[in-house]
Amino acid sequence: MTASISDLGYRRWTAQLFDQQMWCLGRDIVHPRGNVLLDWGMCQNHASDPRRGSTRYTAAIEPCGSIFLWGFGAMYAEPGVGNVFVRRYDFAPRLALCPSGQNVHDPEQLGRLVNPSTRREWCLMQRLLPIFIGWFAKYEHWIAEKMGTTYRENCLAARSNKPVAVAAKGMAHAWERAAKHACRLSVNTDRRFNPWDCQIERLRAGIVLSGSNHPTYRPPIRVN
Repeated sequence: MTASISDLGYRRWTAQLFDQQMWCLGRDIVHPRGNVLLDWGMCQNHASDPRRGSTRYTAAIEPCGSIFLWGFGAMYAEPGVGNVFVRRYDFAPRLALCPSGQNVHDPEQLGRLVNPSTRREWCLMQRLLPIFIGWFAKYEHWIAEKMGTTYRENCLAARSNKPVAVAAKGMAHAWERAAKHACRLSVNTDRRFNPWDCQIERLRAGIVLSGSNHPTYRPPIRVN
C-alpha cells in the first residue's frame, strides 16, 4: 500500500519556490548590516569542520516544535511526534527518523528518510508539513515588514543564473497557498491514489486566501 507526492507539476513549482527561498535566506545571512536570521530570533551553530558540514540555524515554533535550516535543506521537528525534512533542490517531503535536528550538520546525520506509505505516516505528514511550510510564509511576511519589498527584489536580482519562481511581493502568499493545500492532504492507502491530484489545479490557478486564513505572525522564540 503506497501513496506518493508525485505530481511533477506541483513538485516542480514548489521545488523552485523552495530553492528560491533558500537562496534568499543565504542573502539574509550575509546582509551588510548583520545576519537577518539572527534578528528573526534564530540560533546559529557552526559545524566543527566547516569543510565537511553546514552551519545549522534553529528556531522554536509554538507550541512545541522547532525549525532547522542548513545549506542542504530544512526540517521541522516535534519532539515525541516526528520530523519532516525537505532537500533543497527537490521538494519531496520525507519523514526523518532521527531524534531531532540538534547536532546535525550533514545530510547523512539525519539517518533514514522515509516516503510516507501507510495511513499513520500520511497522517503524520499531514500534521507536520503545513506547519513546516507555514513558517516560511511567516518569515517572508516579517521580511516584507522589516526590510521592504525592494530588499527581496534585490535578493532575487542577484540570482542571475535562475528564473524567478515567484515575484518578491508574492513569496509570502505563495507559501500560504502551499500551506493551505498541505492542510488538505488526503489520507489514503490505495496504490493508485495521489493525495495532491485534487489540489494541483487549484494551486496553479493561484487561489488567493482570505485574510482570516493568513497565518498569524508571532515573534519567534530564541532557542538556547
